Amino acid sequence: MNALGEKKNINVLIQSGGGDVFAANAIYNALILNKATITGTIIGICASAATIILMACDKRKIAKNAILMAHNPSISLWGSYTSEDLLKLADVTDQVKKSIATAYMDRLDKTEEEINQLMDAESWYVGQEAVDAGFCDEVIETGFQDNIFSNRFTVNGVPCSFKNYLEVAVPENIRKKVQALSITPPKDKGTFSNKTIQKGNENMGEESTKNTTPVITDAAHLKSAYPEFVDQIVADAVKAERERLKAIDEIAAGIPDDVLTRAKYDEPISAADLALAQMKANNKAGQQTLNNIVDDLANSGASSVGVTPNAGTGKEDEVKAEKEAKVNGLAAALGKDKRRGKK
Repeated sequence: MNALGEKKNINVLIQSGGGDVFAANAIYNALILNKATITGTIIGICASAATIILMACDKRKIAKNAILMAHNPSISLWGSYTSEDLLKLADVTDQVKKSIATAYMDRLDKTEEEINQLMDAESWYVGQEAVDAGFCDEVIETGFQDNIFSNRFTVNGVPCSFKNYLEVAVPENIRKKVQALSITPPKDKGTFSNKTIQKGNENMGEESTKNTTPVITDAAHLKSAYPEFVDQIVADAVKAERERLKAIDEIAAGIPDDVLTRAKYDEPISAADLALAQMKANNKAGQQTLNNIVDDLANSGASSVGVTPNAGTGKEDEVKAEKEAKVNGLAAALGKDKRRGKK
């Protein structure tokens, strides 16, 4: 602010989800003390502590699809605390709320009780609603997505465009209001507007009655307004699905029927993903089979079988040899017997 020097007018563009209340109070005071006429314009969202800064502006404007949100302050804690510590923190938080309410009371035509109630309720306002509530003085026709900041901001550390900013930061009922008021959407987003604005000619500011497009709220409205566009989307989707099913059929050999059915219809996946999943399943099954074979061999007792002949076969051979020795010995004895007759 000091670096600007003396200025008659200063424009403050606000796109903020809030933050440190004490920092917001410091910015508030810096704006209040400046001699320039301060014009604050909400180009996207002005929430929480950011609303304090808005209250310091002499003129307060809001884009027709921009948002303002007011709520109670909160405190983040790390570490260990006693009950006495927590009571002190609660008291500090209540005092911070009073400081915010004081800034509101200077600009809003509301009592302190009414302001406390809207803060307790976490109140959201879109465009004209912020004017009606007293937070802003006027609505500007330019939508948030028309300005150069639409794709250059973050919410809670997440890079945002106009579309995902709504999805990340805004409750569903508020998001619908914003979408209904959004005009001239970015061409690459594929969103639709309900009217067009003439710019840069002698009729500047007047709404054109030509080339208007209907509000799109569901698939039926989309098909009615853009039948050829929808037909092309459907044709492309059908083609892609047929190619996916054909690719699965080409690798179906060896894959169980229940797995194929699930991959095709119940839990659709690509042929590549199915092939990878089946390879993993086959590998797991093969490893289990190998483990079973090893377990069977270990438990069969085969490892205890040796190469030495069993005892029964060795004893039989020994008895046979003993008998043959006895017969041979008897034959020799008879040959030497003198009592045998001679021829």
